[in-house]
Amino acid sequence: MAEARAPRQRQADLALKRIRRAKPAEAAALSAVAMASKAHWGYPPSFMARCRMALAIDPAMVAGRVFRLAEGENDVILGFYGFEPEPEGIGLSHFFVAPEAIGGGVGRALWRDAVGEAERLRQPRLIVVSDPNAAGFYARMGAKPAGARPSEIDPGRALPVFCLDLDRTAC
Repeated sequence: MAEARAPRQRQADLALKRIRRAKPAEAAALSAVAMASKAHWGYPPSFMARCRMALAIDPAMVAGRVFRLAEGENDVILGFYGFEPEPEGIGLSHFFVAPEAIGGGVGRALWRDAVGEAERLRQPRLIVVSDPNAAGFYARMGAKPAGARPSEIDPGRALPVFCLDLDRTAC
């Protein structure tokens, strides 16, 4: 008997329709996008298992903080981001693009939206603790290297930190 395969996304479904505030009921779907996006980089299953709790998003988190998502046709979630407080500004706690949408402009659109939202909130800086594989993206978006922080998942692993200056003071 043939094994059932998950339906592939149609290209039209991957076209960005809009960016909107996420709903608490979408928390599980956001968590799934985060895990799929992280796995895209080829991490081993043991590492991905350790990521599950750190990447999990619950409805209370979505209700209590800014979480916005990129939506394609047929309400397909193409990616999302979330904010968290940082002492020097606002932190990008989550920023994930569905693997099938990587390279299609979704990340750039979400970044622009995140910058606009941070400015609307009158934050002086947007701070990103990046996966090493995504560091080039943040640099291309204009964020400046600002050191490193230990990973929550693997404290011996240093994660690059980026800062985007929103009020024209040095990061």
